[in-house]
Amino acid sequence: MAAGMDPEVAEPNLPETYNAFFYGTLMAPEVLCRVIYGASNHPSTSLTITPALLYDYCRHRVRFADYPAIISEPGHTVRGTYVTGLTPSNMRNLDYFEGSQYERKVVTVKILTPKDKEHTHGASAIMAEAVETGEEKEAQTYVFTDLNALEKGEWDFEFFRREKMKNWADESEEYAEVDAKAAKTNESEIGIHEFLDQPDPTGGRGIKTAMGKELKELADKKREEKWILEEKKRIAKEKSKCQGTIG
Repeated sequence: MAAGMDPEVAEPNLPETYNAFFYGTLMAPEVLCRVIYGASNHPSTSLTITPALLYDYCRHRVRFADYPAIISEPGHTVRGTYVTGLTPSNMRNLDYFEGSQYERKVVTVKILTPKDKEHTHGASAIMAEAVETGEEKEAQTYVFTDLNALEKGEWDFEFFRREKMKNWADESEEYAEVDAKAAKTNESEIGIHEFLDQPDPTGGRGIKTAMGKELKELADKKREEKWILEEKKRIAKEKSKCQGTIG
């Protein structure tokens, strides 16, 4: 049994793959691939990406940030992507990328299918007009924890793709916006940056910040072992919670 595990709880195995629901910057395949593979143009043949709805949550803008947040709010819905085929190492990178502002939770989403068959695949399917299929799936998602940082108002995915994604996925040297800000940062222990003069709209997650390098270093054996232990504890806690609900 791994250190730190409750001796009365059987040590769980990590799943071979995970399913996740993304509702912000990670809806863009280029950003998702950059986080989980280290390159925006990495072929993601092992993943399936499908539009989906999450009920009883609401998406908000985050103050001074390019990225949004979701919090539990009955009666609201959030449109996003349901992604399958994520490996444990992919989830490790995602946990690091999201940082302490978010808590990973298991939710149930409803799968959508685009009305126009020309938009069934690729980026065009993400926000195309769609209808529910009636199919429900469990998924991991990241729920925001810092309520004081939220702003009222919906986050616009198309605006993000058009105006902001260059700071998150473009790997050329053309853009210097984040570089200039990253040079004035203090790096925290989780890789998120606090800026001395003005906020970084990527929250330290941009391609020109230290996080890009940190993501590539997560394969370090000790760091990987630490993540695996924490993930097993999270899974055991989730199972215990489910059993308590059933009982």
